[in-house]
Amino acid sequence: MNEVTEWSDVDVTSRVQMLDEILETAYRAAEVFVENGTETLLAECGLDQKVAEETLELARAKHAFRGAALTLLAAKACHPAQDVRAHKSEHPNGFAARTFDSRSTIPFLIEHSLPRSVESHWLTQTLSFAGPLETGSILKTQPKKVGPLFVNVINYANDDETGDIARKMLLLIFVALIEIRNRERVVLTRPKSLPIVTVDSLLRRHMSVKYKTGAPRLPQIAIYAIYCCLISKIDRFSAQELEPLARMKSADRKAGTVGDIVVVENGKPVEAVEIKFDKSISLIDVLEAIDKVRAESVSRYYLLSTVGIDDEQAATIVEKSEEFEKQNGCEIIVNGVFETVRYYLRLLPDTTEFLNFYADIVEQDEDVGYEHRIAWNECCAQI
Repeated sequence: MNEVTEWSDVDVTSRVQMLDEILETAYRAAEVFVENGTETLLAECGLDQKVAEETLELARAKHAFRGAALTLLAAKACHPAQDVRAHKSEHPNGFAARTFDSRSTIPFLIEHSLPRSVESHWLTQTLSFAGPLETGSILKTQPKKVGPLFVNVINYANDDETGDIARKMLLLIFVALIEIRNRERVVLTRPKSLPIVTVDSLLRRHMSVKYKTGAPRLPQIAIYAIYCCLISKIDRFSAQELEPLARMKSADRKAGTVGDIVVVENGKPVEAVEIKFDKSISLIDVLEAIDKVRAESVSRYYLLSTVGIDDEQAATIVEKSEEFEKQNGCEIIVNGVFETVRYYLRLLPDTTEFLNFYADIVEQDEDVGYEHRIAWNECCAQI
């Protein structure tokens, strides 16, 4: 029986455990490199300089392919006879790399707060529909350099029958990811007992900064932080739980979710919030919300925006919301993000707990980054 068949005969759970061990070993070695300084990394990694440079360039590109490379390299290091260019089970001598990406690589990156994609690095259509990653394969990516880098890295590793090159490449990728993670670590200021009007001003200032990406996440974090305060203090939440704040998703993949923030009771959603950034609430938003919760157990649904309600449609919005409540029993509440925060802050002893929750989430959330964290400290220094 050949080695590939033996690898295929090992059950998936066992293979996932093997990959976890490979990733952990590479990660621990990379941590030591980062702690001691990476000035001599290229000289000491044991790879040809071109191979090392291209591996690091791929690792530093903000693209799902660097995560996919982790999965394929770990598989090669784990089982050198596997042709990791054949990343799908329907390829000759192929294997279901996406399965191991979702069950091993993604959880590992989450555990160590390293950059990652949302659910799988194979969600990108470029890779999902790609054939075997042979030398010269054309993968259309943005930025353009990522496709050729990815193909080169995988082929460099695949040409080695010992798995040693793959292990060294894993080390380089983890060094780059650790450095990216560490650069974005910023200890956030946590103001205490600010007046509500000052908190309102602080949030508005933080959300008005012109960020490259991620600005729509901040109002979600603010409302989630309010719910974190309320869930243990307000009687109507006594038997209910706040679901974790999910990663931001693209519009087409968001279909089927109840809201950005969800409160559940016995596993069923009973209250939800949909949040708009820099876009006023319109009638179409209300109609979409009604369609979304019509068959759900939700009794209260908030539509909140950082810029409030479309004045011209306000009367129709109220009319449709009241009509739906009479028919369904679900109350549709349309309001502004900042107005909602101010209202609920009045129910709390002071604003300290809310500000702590907000800072905690901004400090750790994967959908905001260094620019948002630095901006928060700067905004706090200005108040």
